[in-house]
Amino acid sequence: MSEIQGRDQSDSRRKPEISRREAEMYRVEVIQSEMASAVRFLGGEGSAKEQITKAARAAGLSITVVERLRWRKIKRVPADIADTIREAVSRHNEESLSRAKHELYVAEQKNAVLMARLQAIGSDLDRS
Repeated sequence: MSEIQGRDQSDSRRKPEISRREAEMYRVEVIQSEMASAVRFLGGEGSAKEQITKAARAAGLSITVVERLRWRKIKRVPADIADTIREAVSRHNEESLSRAKHELYVAEQKNAVLMARLQAIGSDLDRS
């Protein structure tokens, strides 16, 4: 076996390693992006400081950890922190859905009252 053939075999062994590393880095970047956007979502409108404070309160994590997530300073987000943020987003979505259902119910009741008033006014006008 020549020196070139030996080098080709070692290069072929390195290629899967590089692709695994690239895949891992891609996965890390995706999780970082997910956590940063989740912090912004949980924080709602307002300045970065207000968003971080609200998100920390919603997730039950320290402000420092949430701030580092928002600015993508944590290179490899621990699974327990990622799960905590995901659960907080899930709770936030459930609360928003519950709030929307309640607002719909209130609006339907208000419409029913207004419709009853209109019908009463309409029947009074018909009698005159």
